[in-house]
Amino acid sequence: MKEPLTIAVGVDGSWADNGAVDWALHESRLSAAPVRVLYVVDTRPPLGPLNTPAAVEKAKQLVADVREYLDRNGRFALHTGVVLSGPPAHTLGQCTADDRMLVVGRHGRGMIGRLLIGSTAEAVVYESGTAVVVVPPKWSPGEKTASIVVGVDEIERCEAAVAFAAGLAVERGASIRLVHSWAAPTIFTGDPASAAGALDLARSYHNDRLAMIGQQCRRRFPAITFETELRQGHRVAELIDAAEESDAQLLVVGGRSHRRVMAALLGATVRGILQHAACPIAIVHQHPL
Repeated sequence: MKEPLTIAVGVDGSWADNGAVDWALHESRLSAAPVRVLYVVDTRPPLGPLNTPAAVEKAKQLVADVREYLDRNGRFALHTGVVLSGPPAHTLGQCTADDRMLVVGRHGRGMIGRLLIGSTAEAVVYESGTAVVVVPPKWSPGEKTASIVVGVDEIERCEAAVAFAAGLAVERGASIRLVHSWAAPTIFTGDPASAAGALDLARSYHNDRLAMIGQQCRRRFPAITFETELRQGHRVAELIDAAEESDAQLLVVGGRSHRRVMAALLGATVRGILQHAACPIAIVHQHPL
């Protein structure tokens, strides 16, 4: 039997409050996968080098504390931990490519706090070779079967996101809500009938495309209940609203994996959702074939 893939979680001094460890623990209970605790000692100027013997010992004690918490609250797997050094986003990205997911907190002091402020948050999403789950502070488990919302566009751009959501849905017995949003085109015409006709045509096109994606997902994952929802408006606002209205346990969106030098190209949708969503978010890269 194939061993379950590891759940990596990045921690800092605020780990008890930022939600990431508890989300990873919850996932470990459901999947029986072990958690791998990662602490990165930042070596970037002007902060580094901070990998002094005292700093390393403090980091090791923090990792030990997290592992003890995991073992005490979830005796389903052999959890591990490691202290690393280097630029945090790059280091986490490089060492988690073989993990099932990387879980980080949205806020916090120290390393993770810096990771999730402004452009550095975008860096960890780009640097990671696996799905990144971003958890809000003080997160606690809700209804296990609450829906998982997945933002979808072209099926070729969201296959990895849907597959990731499907794996979680099977563990939880949850349904998946496929949400596609579209913005009304700007129509320069003085003819109201023509404008209304163009909007109806655009709505029909997007509705047909969403229906096709839903059919493809149901064929691929027949054990999961898929619902579809078409929304008109700004994609970030509509996805966040859809997650809130359905009391979703997770919002999943697709991403594009690039090198850090390309981080400025992070899509506006992912950036906006990282900044504003209230529920946990998963960014799942669609790697080129």
